[in-house]
Amino acid sequence: MTKQIALTIFLFYVSIYFLTAQNNSVILGKVIDSETNKNIENVHIKVNKRNIVVKTDEKGNYKLILEKKKRITLVFTHIAYETNYEPIVSIQDTIFLNIQLKKKVEELPEYDFSDDGKPKIVFKSAKISIADYEFYEDKYLFLVYGKRLNKDSQIYLVDEKENIISKHFVPRDPVELYTDYLGNVNLICKRAIYRIDIQNKKISIYELPLDDFNQLIKPIVDTLENSVIFSDFLKQFPRFKYYAFNPKDTSILVIKEVIHKDMDWKYNFEYEFLTNSEKQFAKRMAKKIKGYDRYDIAASMTGFANGFLYETVYAPLFVINDTINIFDHSESKIWKFIEDTVDAGEVDFSYHKPKKKSSWKRRLIMDEANGKIYAVFLKNGFYYLKEIDTSSGKIVEEKKLTHQYVTKLKMKDGHIFYTYKPRQTLQKKFLYKERF
Repeated sequence: MTKQIALTIFLFYVSIYFLTAQNNSVILGKVIDSETNKNIENVHIKVNKRNIVVKTDEKGNYKLILEKKKRITLVFTHIAYETNYEPIVSIQDTIFLNIQLKKKVEELPEYDFSDDGKPKIVFKSAKISIADYEFYEDKYLFLVYGKRLNKDSQIYLVDEKENIISKHFVPRDPVELYTDYLGNVNLICKRAIYRIDIQNKKISIYELPLDDFNQLIKPIVDTLENSVIFSDFLKQFPRFKYYAFNPKDTSILVIKEVIHKDMDWKYNFEYEFLTNSEKQFAKRMAKKIKGYDRYDIAASMTGFANGFLYETVYAPLFVINDTINIFDHSESKIWKFIEDTVDAGEVDFSYHKPKKKSSWKRRLIMDEANGKIYAVFLKNGFYYLKEIDTSSGKIVEEKKLTHQYVTKLKMKDGHIFYTYKPRQTLQKKFLYKERF
């Protein structure tokens, strides 16, 4: 499928989806200090697993308009107060929700002799291994198995004290857990996709249409208050675009086209390697296949994107507060945008060009609780996470993980989470965390 056809299908379906999903709820309330009862200004309020939606005004008031769902979780954050998760189980048209936040402790805490800097086990079991996990409010969703992932896997809902709250069997061959742009956790299987639903602390799952999920959900990167951000990325092309789609008026704006210039030049030059008859064939095919030009046909004929020298474009997008940040590793720049497409400047970086190139793993991780971005490196089996200052592009701090060959790296609230099983042992795969 060409990029143009894929984009057309996406826009058609997503337009119908958003235009028919106009049944909204209004959530409003006030945020105050739990001790002084004073109004708190500039509290960030977002739907869990999504970007910041609104902030409180000088009187502590806020207002959200969201699509009706059986259950959502709002996250209230402020630099001076503790983060507060508030589940809402209601489909009313108007929901009033007043919140009290506790101030963060300013004084230095007493020294904790048990905090020796070593990794802490979040969940362990002598019977099951953790294949994957996702954060669910202040709990966890685990994909676990006993002996073989494709034989006896289950979904677990577990609290911070390692108590198993609920279980559910997995009907097909599981691959991973995936949190989409709406904050829903999905179970990806080899030939099916299931939405994981939790009501009254009980897990249930239901199958989603596979094509709809791949066309409507996967391309969407994030959302802002008035738009949906998506891309037309396909790994065989050395360039792609980010778009902002407005569901209200169905307008589409290009945020940024990202080009891997070195690969793009080589990609187009594949045409020159063809014989004259092959060039004529490429031209004829380009006229027949909408969205392809002769260079696309030539690269397809030579299998350029499957070669070991081919490098895909890596330019992940993160919404930090209300600013779009595109980390373009081909151009070594962070492109910044506000209000979807308004250029807010650029920042140079070079962290992805270490002395030993193979140590850079072409991966960035975002801690959604604080908006910090970390680059992932690997050396001698040990992962290194390096925090990036998005205003300067510089590395400001780094952390070497304690264990070798860990898997499923994720960040939350300043902690690094990962699964790990010591080599040549009978221990199951546990979930660990380390403070960055």
